Amino acid sequence: GGPLLNLNGEVIGVNTAIIQGAQGLGFAIPINTVQQISTQLIEKGRVEHAYLGIQMVTLSPEMKDNINNNPNSPFTVTETEGVLIARVMPNSPAAQAGLRAGDVIIAVNGQSVKEGALVQQAVERSTVGQSMAITLRRNGQEQTLTVRPGNLPTQ
Repeated sequence: GGPLLNLNGEVIGVNTAIIQGAQGLGFAIPINTVQQISTQLIEKGRVEHAYLGIQMVTLSPEMKDNINNNPNSPFTVTETEGVLIARVMPNSPAAQAGLRAGDVIIAVNGQSVKEGALVQQAVERSTVGQSMAITLRRNGQEQTLTVRPGNLPTQ
């Protein structure tokens, strides 16, 4: 697609898809994402997407109760806020750094996180191989582990 312009004629995105029959409804890639991707393509000839290799769940009192009342849950949760690591992918950057299912992330690079989306944003802002400090609670003890995001594998 072509450029998506605002009322001032500034490019704010690149159109990617339009749904036929849905007049005025389309999808676009934000310009800041386009700039990041184009810079990587020019500099490296490819695009790298940082990833840790974890599945996350945002904790709340209700989510804690749901997990703890589920007979199939592999762990018990004591925290009511933070980001629970539900699964660590084998051989992933998270696994190599020592993150485990059941850990609760409370900060990334010194910034408090209470939602999985904030962890995801921090990873997306990082670059492949750049150290990230993940502060977590494990078995009631707070600790900080260093993780180096890897390049998201293509399938």
